[in-house]
Amino acid sequence: MIYGSWMKDSSPSNDADGEKYWITNEHEPSKLYEFDNKNVFRKSNATRTYKLEIPFQGNAHVIYNGSFYYQALGKPKIIRYFLNNESKMEIGVPKLNVTNENYLYKTENNYLDFSVDDNGLWVVFPVPDANNTAVMKIDISSMQIQYIWNISIDHHLVGEMFVVCGVLYAIDSVTERNTRIRFALDLYNNRLLDINLSFTNPFSRTTMVGYNHRNKELFSWDKGNQLTYPIRYNEIGNYTNRDDILEHNEFLNK
Repeated sequence: MIYGSWMKDSSPSNDADGEKYWITNEHEPSKLYEFDNKNVFRKSNATRTYKLEIPFQGNAHVIYNGSFYYQALGKPKIIRYFLNNESKMEIGVPKLNVTNENYLYKTENNYLDFSVDDNGLWVVFPVPDANNTAVMKIDISSMQIQYIWNISIDHHLVGEMFVVCGVLYAIDSVTERNTRIRFALDLYNNRLLDINLSFTNPFSRTTMVGYNHRNKELFSWDKGNQLTYPIRYNEIGNYTNRDDILEHNEFLNK
């Protein structure tokens, strides 16, 4: 399975949920598979299967704070699916066109890429009629947009992106075994960081990269293999309550 996804909740409500794993299958967009712990996950014995009323699209979704966040199939909408009672909330993505081929990244499989860090939920998506990259911050309690950044980086030229501590990182390639991370933008301070980090795609077919801030790890899906990468980083300023410095968003008015 090339375009699968595996996830853990980086902000679980209890210890039991913190041990769980979830998987999606590109060929079954109406199902989310849950595994109670690592042992049953390794044996591929799903503990529970959620049947989604609204199917998902892509494989860049996340589990966060007891909910499954994903793009609705064929629609410019984000769904928050509550795992405890299977209810849902939704929000539209401004100006996103899901009927053309302006996919994110070189992999050309996703219109939306979800990330979660200590600051909350982020969504990366292509700026309409341009090569720029948009990053949207969402308040999950109200499912309202807090801010959108319009960034002058051509997402078609990178392999993947993820957010750690409010910094957007771009991986050069997901098909070369040895590649680099050379782009990092501190979103809150609008400041480029000088980095040049190594990154490895052992099976040369990575289609999903996500950050789990609870475990301080990157999760990836590389040619059907579920991999983790420990993260070591220096804190950049004070990341507590960084949403307080968000200002008026010009992207929505253009």
